[in-house]
Amino acid sequence: MNIVDTSEVKYFGLTNDLLFKIVFGSKGNEKLLALMLNALLSLKGSQQIEELEILNPINLPEWKNGKQSVIDVKARDISGEVYCVEIQVKAHAEILKRVLFYSAASYTRQIVRGTKYADLNKTICLWIMCETTLPEPEIYNKYLIKHDKNNNILTDLMEYHFVELSKFDKSKPAELQNRFEKWLHILKFGDYYRSDSELPGELKKEKGICEVIKQMSTANTDEHMRYELLAREMFLSDLATDLDAAEKKGIEKGIEKGIEKVALKMLAKGKSFEEIAEATDLTIDQIKAIASNNKFCEPAAPYKAPRKRKTAT
Repeated sequence: MNIVDTSEVKYFGLTNDLLFKIVFGSKGNEKLLALMLNALLSLKGSQQIEELEILNPINLPEWKNGKQSVIDVKARDISGEVYCVEIQVKAHAEILKRVLFYSAASYTRQIVRGTKYADLNKTICLWIMCETTLPEPEIYNKYLIKHDKNNNILTDLMEYHFVELSKFDKSKPAELQNRFEKWLHILKFGDYYRSDSELPGELKKEKGICEVIKQMSTANTDEHMRYELLAREMFLSDLATDLDAAEKKGIEKGIEKGIEKVALKMLAKGKSFEEIAEATDLTIDQIKAIASNNKFCEPAAPYKAPRKRKTAT
């Protein structure tokens, strides 16, 4: 392993989804994943996760060869409950559809040949968002499948949990008040600490955090691993640029469609091309094209009754 001096180069944090997967989705790191889940889901006492099996551990040689691309972390506890965890760097327009798709897929994949519906266990999905996605002001939000009037829960077999790092701004360790905030701090600002020796006392005392920082340091000082982390970051940056461009194009297309609808309504009401042009800022040629494509004839000029001649008296 070639050691890199990180004092003069970019230091990758846990908002790099590949590094997140390495730290929380590697075999042997089940305890770290359980500690993070207990903190972010505010599990206490008998609710706390004690043991986990990581169902899709990262395989770095396969990742480097392009044979593994899944970046989320899936795990199962001793009761059979399934946990799906993903850190989402970009909150693109279709993100909630993606949440539903992956959540449903994680639930249904429990069924294999010979199993019954009764064998399906609860699926708990945790999405750690780097950008704001939800309208609620809270950092943490939990959603269940409920009746729309009396709030009765239809089933507890699917839970959707969101943590939005964009709403958390406590960068100073002295501000942190509980376990939840300490783990949020490490997830968002963990790249502040190049080794566990740099951690302040209040963070060192929190179980699991020292080990997380050690593993981040190991990845950041490995030349080959840094190459993979940088490549992943550049890929996501390019993808975000493409998505933004596509979204902008879609908005522009939507505006065009909206204006076209207005023009069609005015044509249906017999308005003249000139009136439509004034109302929509479309050119006469554009309006003629819309009319032609939708089989509208050019409106006739309004009928004006001829003036009656005055007769001599």
